Amino acid sequence: MPALHESDLDHFRTLGWVRVRGAFSGDAAAAMCDVIWDGLAEVGIFRDDPSSWTKTRPDHLQQLKRDPVFRGVGTDRTIEAIKQLLAGQELSLPKDWGAFFLHFPSGGEWEVPSTGWHLDGDYTGQLSPPCGLLIHAMLNDVGPRCGGTNILAASHRLVHKWFTENPSAQGVRSAQRRKALQRHPYLRDLCAAGNRAERIARFHDHVEVVEDMPLQVVENTASAGDLILMHSLLLHAVPAAHLGNQPRFLLSSGVHKPFWDTSSGK
Repeated sequence: MPALHESDLDHFRTLGWVRVRGAFSGDAAAAMCDVIWDGLAEVGIFRDDPSSWTKTRPDHLQQLKRDPVFRGVGTDRTIEAIKQLLAGQELSLPKDWGAFFLHFPSGGEWEVPSTGWHLDGDYTGQLSPPCGLLIHAMLNDVGPRCGGTNILAASHRLVHKWFTENPSAQGVRSAQRRKALQRHPYLRDLCAAGNRAERIARFHDHVEVVEDMPLQVVENTASAGDLILMHSLLLHAVPAAHLGNQPRFLLSSGVHKPFWDTSSGK
């Protein structure tokens, strides 16, 4: 059985992302979380003491990548799903399964972010087959409004259409292309601060069809062991608030053609 069925491939082509359920086992994900918690304990952040969770996004954990437990992400199911989306392109698979992105509960009010929308690849890259994939390996369960990355579904098509119709000069940096992209009416509104409830109603709770593109802000909710694969042109942003009671743990990596901008976080 293929890792992704035709309906999954259609979902990816239309919306720019797909969830591979159970790409690796829940037991493997739990073992990875144990290693992360051991690393956090060395800097005073303890699994059983929420009073020690004073940093929303702990970092400086990259030395943990050497632990062989994280190789458990790279199952046959994981590799097959990636290769299906690359559609025959011979791109190098990750040497490891990426950077640690941890998001601890923060409180506050959940909202659709107006800042931080970006993509990690070449803004002028090809649409199909994708010139790269962003890979999120989910190490624990993530529910709604609990730290899941926000993605703008179908935005890979918007980005490609915009730069096809509005080509920028050669050598323009990604930050300049990101700013230019915000001239698009939908993105101009998404990136403008406004009433929180109205923004949630428009961008999160409603699909807005723009030139046959069903745009909607979606949270990356998942179960431990799931893989979320995103088109390299898909816009995404870090959530402003995490209203749950457990941290979100994920590994972020990618497969890509030579251009790849890794300067932004998740």
